[in-house]
Amino acid sequence: MDNKKTLTAERVAEIKAREIDFSDIPEITDFTGFQPRYPQYFKPKREQVSIRLSKYLVDHFKAMGKGWQTKVNDFLMEAVDKGQI
Repeated sequence: MDNKKTLTAERVAEIKAREIDFSDIPEITDFTGFQPRYPQYFKPKREQVSIRLSKYLVDHFKAMGKGWQTKVNDFLMEAVDKGQI
């Protein structure tokens, strides 16, 4: 005989009502070096903006080919992470 309980509305309420003790789990406050398990599915939130850049800079990044805007974003993120800007 199967000892699994049937999932009913009452069972869900019972599960939600349980107190979960998180005291032995340390809080994560430093995400330095965070690497998602499946990076192909990890998409950070982005916002579309309009910005004027020098033609030289735009041509430089466009010469890198497809994905040049992502490369600009990555370049800026790295500069922020290093405290350069």
